[in-house]
Amino acid sequence: MPALDQCHHQVVRALQKAGWIITNQPYNVSALDRQVYVDVRAVQSVNGHREQILLLEVKCFLDKLSITTELYIAVGQYIFYRTMLKELNDDTPLYLSVPETAYVEFFDEIVRRIMRENRIKLLIVDLKTETIVRWIE
Repeated sequence: MPALDQCHHQVVRALQKAGWIITNQPYNVSALDRQVYVDVRAVQSVNGHREQILLLEVKCFLDKLSITTELYIAVGQYIFYRTMLKELNDDTPLYLSVPETAYVEFFDEIVRRIMRENRIKLLIVDLKTETIVRWIE
């Protein structure tokens, strides 16, 4: 089992505060003789009857000295997971969770462009208040 990122529990609590129910931590994805673990699978009831589901990969970006390396890993991991889900015909939305402080401090124009061009969905979380700040499609 993979290790949890340092901010994992705060991100999970932010989801729960927003009405999401955590169903898996981690969520196992197996395809093409590979097995990976997405950090979180969550569901939310919409209008009391339809379920919305999401998958979330949590990244904290805490080490300012290795932010570029952490970005390489996060982008590669996201694309890898998305490709495996596509192979399974699983269209569950996949998000990359990013602390608000890291998003403001490190996600400059080039990083935001990389996220857009690679269609990486972001969930921005305030770790202090454990709340969701923004969804970026």
